[in-house]
Amino acid sequence: MKNFLQLFFILTFSFVFSQNQTEGTQLDTDYKPVYYRLEMNLNPNQQAFSGTTTVHFNTTDELSLFKINARPNLNIQSITYHQNTISSYTRAGDVLNITLPELLPAGKLDSISISFSGNASTSTGLTLGEHAGVPIIETIAQPWHASSWWVCKDDLIDKVTKLDVYVTHPNEFKAASNGLLKSVTPAGNEMSTTHWQHNYAIPVYLIGIAVTNYAEYNNSVVIGGTTIPIINYLYPETMSNWTGQLDQVPSHIQFLSEKFGEYPYKNEKYGHAQWNRNGGMEHSTMSFMGKFTFNLVVHELAHMWFGDKVTCATWHDIWLNEGFADYCTGLMTEYYQGEQDFNSWKSTRVQEITSQNGGSVYNPDADSESRTFNSRLTYKKGSMVVHLIRFMMNDDELFYQTLKNWVNDSGFSWGYADTEDFKAFIEVQTGNDWTDYFNDWIYGEGHPIFNILVDKTPGGNELTVHFSQSGSHSSVPYFHTPFEIEFRGSGGQKEIRRFEISAQQQNFEVNDLGFNVTSFVPNPNSDVVCKIASSVLSTDELNSDSEIKIYPNPVQNLLNIESGVQIRQIEITDLSGKTIYKKSKINQNQFEIQTRNFSKGVYIIQIKTDKKLQTKKFIKE
Repeated sequence: MKNFLQLFFILTFSFVFSQNQTEGTQLDTDYKPVYYRLEMNLNPNQQAFSGTTTVHFNTTDELSLFKINARPNLNIQSITYHQNTISSYTRAGDVLNITLPELLPAGKLDSISISFSGNASTSTGLTLGEHAGVPIIETIAQPWHASSWWVCKDDLIDKVTKLDVYVTHPNEFKAASNGLLKSVTPAGNEMSTTHWQHNYAIPVYLIGIAVTNYAEYNNSVVIGGTTIPIINYLYPETMSNWTGQLDQVPSHIQFLSEKFGEYPYKNEKYGHAQWNRNGGMEHSTMSFMGKFTFNLVVHELAHMWFGDKVTCATWHDIWLNEGFADYCTGLMTEYYQGEQDFNSWKSTRVQEITSQNGGSVYNPDADSESRTFNSRLTYKKGSMVVHLIRFMMNDDELFYQTLKNWVNDSGFSWGYADTEDFKAFIEVQTGNDWTDYFNDWIYGEGHPIFNILVDKTPGGNELTVHFSQSGSHSSVPYFHTPFEIEFRGSGGQKEIRRFEISAQQQNFEVNDLGFNVTSFVPNPNSDVVCKIASSVLSTDELNSDSEIKIYPNPVQNLLNIESGVQIRQIEITDLSGKTIYKKSKINQNQFEIQTRNFSKGVYIIQIKTDKKLQTKKFIKE
C-alpha cells in the first residue's frame, strides 16, 4: 500500500480508521481455510449491510470447537453446518466460538456457513462516501479490519487458494473485486449480483470490494504470450484526468515482469478501482486508489510481486512489502526518466529519513497501525535499504536476479516470509554474510553521520581520505556500508571512488587520480542514507609552512606548536565542528597542548598570530 497525502502521507488504510484500533485476535486453530465463498449485500445508499461467509477448511488436528474472527460490530444471524442450523456458539471480543455437532478428525475437508449483518457507521473496514454527489461503498482489510465487515479468519498466515465474491447491489452500480468477472445476473427488486472469482493464493487483507456508478476504461498487455486484460473502474466525472497515466500501465507491467518474473496473476487480470481515499491498496489483481499518479500506480502494481505473491509473515516484517514496492517507484523513475531524476528521488528520501535520528526499518510495534505504516521508516527508509542492497552488490545483474529468484522461490512464492527468511535467502544467493547489514540497517535505528577530511599533498594529486562516523542513534555506534566520493579538478574533471566503511575511524589512500583535486562531493548519487556533518579538503602545504610547525603528527599525548612570531590564540575542533580546545592571550612562540584525553581521530587546529590565521590538521592516535 502506498502512503500518500499531499506527497504521500501515511497510507490511508491505517489512519482513516481509529488510530487506537488494536490488532485482532490471532487464532490458534486446528484447521486451515482453503476456500472462501463471500456473499455480500451492499447498497451505497444504505448504512446497513449483510452477508454470508462459507469457509471450506482442512482440519490439522481433531476439531470440535470452530473459532473464527467476527468483530463485535457484526451481528451473527445464523450458522449452518451440513444444512443444519447451529445455535451453540459464544463470542469473546472478536472471536466467534462455534461448537460443532461432531468431533472432526485430523485431515478432514469440511465447510461451515455464517450469516451476519452490520452497519457502516460501526465498521472500521467498510465505509460509505460519495463522489460528485454519487454514493460509494468501499472496503479495506489491512491490517486486521477484514473481520469488521465479514466473518473470516483474520490473520496474515492463512492464504486460501480459491475465492468467490458475490455482491448484490442496485442495478445502476458496478461492483469491483478480486479476480475474473464471471457474471452479472438479475437479483430482482432492481438489484444485480456480480460474481468475481479468484484462483490464486490470497490472505484476507488483500480482499476488497467497492460499489458505485463506475465507468470502465480498459486495456491489455501481452506477457509470455498471454494477453492480460487491464480493467479500470473509474469515476465517470474524472476518468479523462487519468487515462494518460493508465495508458502507461502495460509498459509498467512489462518492465516489472522483465525484472522480477512474469506478472503473477496473468491468467486473470490487473486493474484498478477508484475509491474515496487518497492512498491506495494492493487488492490482488485490482488495486484501489483515489488518484492515479505515477508513483501510486507503480507502487500498487509492484505489490503484485512484493506483498501479494510473497507476503510478509508478520506486520513486524512489513518492510518486505512496502519497502520493495516503494523502491520499484524509484526503479521506474530510473527507467523512464534517467539517472538524474533517480538520484533526485533518492536524495528526497535521504533527506526525509535523516530528518529524525531514530527509527528502524524492522517494525518493533506491530500492534500500532501508525508505526506499522510509518511513511519515513516503513516506506522511504525501507526503499532505501533495498537500494543499499543493490549498491552493496555493485552488480545490477546479480541484484535483479536475486529479487527475481526471491519472488519465485518455491519456499516463499504464494506464501509468506519474514526478515530472517530474506536474510538467509540473500546470503545463499550472494555467498556473503549479511549480518552487519541487517543489524545496522534493518534492526538498528538511525543512520551514519560522517565527517570527512581529504588531505592532499603539496602540488600533487595524492590524497588521504579520513572518515569519521557516528550513529545518529545509540543502537548502532557505526554503520557498515560502501561509500562514494566524487573528486573534482580545476579543469572540470570528475571521478567517483568507492570506499568500504567498516569502522568509526578509517583512512584510505588515493594516489592514481590523473588531475589536481580542487574539491570533492561525498555521497554524490545519494546512495547511502546518511548525514554529512563536515567535508574538508586540506593540503599539507599549510603544514610545510616554516613560520608555524606542529609536531608530532600523528600525536599521542603532547602536541607542540612553534611559530616565528608570537601565537595569540589556538582553537582545536573535531571534524563535526565541535570545539575541543581553545586558548587565548598566549603571547608565546612555543606552546604545548596535552592531547592524552582527546579521542582518536582527525582534528583541525586554527593558530592565530599577528600576521595571519592559519589552519592545519593533525591526527590523534
